[in-house]
Amino acid sequence: MHNDVKVRAALAVGVGALLLAGCSTGGEQTTTPDDAETVSVGPSPSIREADVPTCLPPGTAAAATGPEDDPTLVAWTGSGTKGVVLAPQNQADVCQWAEQMTRLAGAGYLVASFSWSDDPAGSLLGAVDALRSVGAEQVALVGASKGGTFSAALADEADAVAVVALGPPATFDGIDAASEASTYDGPLLVVASTDDSSVSVDSSREVARADDPTTFMELSGGAHGVALFLGEHRSHVETAIDGVLAQGFGG
Repeated sequence: MHNDVKVRAALAVGVGALLLAGCSTGGEQTTTPDDAETVSVGPSPSIREADVPTCLPPGTAAAATGPEDDPTLVAWTGSGTKGVVLAPQNQADVCQWAEQMTRLAGAGYLVASFSWSDDPAGSLLGAVDALRSVGAEQVALVGASKGGTFSAALADEADAVAVVALGPPATFDGIDAASEASTYDGPLLVVASTDDSSVSVDSSREVARADDPTTFMELSGGAHGVALFLGEHRSHVETAIDGVLAQGFGG
């Protein structure tokens, strides 16, 4: 178990209280992506009030967790009990996933993204706990590059119901996401570009299951990670993600 479990537990309690304080009016909860929300954060060493980045859709809430000098920003939007955590690429933040947050929230999911701290595993697992505390009963992980590596590697610890990794290196900062090293056996999809110059297609292929070709999708071109949403394969990738999420959530 990750050694940040006490902080993560405090986050879950704190964010749950924030949702009740900031998202309820007259006993009715408003959680649609288009509704403006105000989240009030009480004093806590592990969760603090945070401004919502302007890049994110209306109705997004945010909180900071972790050390004051190395925080993780977690932002979430949408509604329901089916949660999706979007893990960014290295040195990227929540804004990288803004468009997909809007799309997936519109499809009925409760969606979060986060910024990386110097404890990347703690950042991802903290985002998962935050999403659970605001209503997610099941959580899927979707990550790009580094985010895909950590999503695949930590899927079991996060109790993920599905994993999608876009252009993930098999290893990153000592984290091994190769399928042969994983005990995660749920729905999995790894997507990679043939000519990706940032992460070789062969490295990404190691994250997929060698005995199950349906877990690997190779696309033409050189788009890396979230750049797959910018080119000709966008609709194909989004449809594939939607399919894996539906499989993971059982519908």
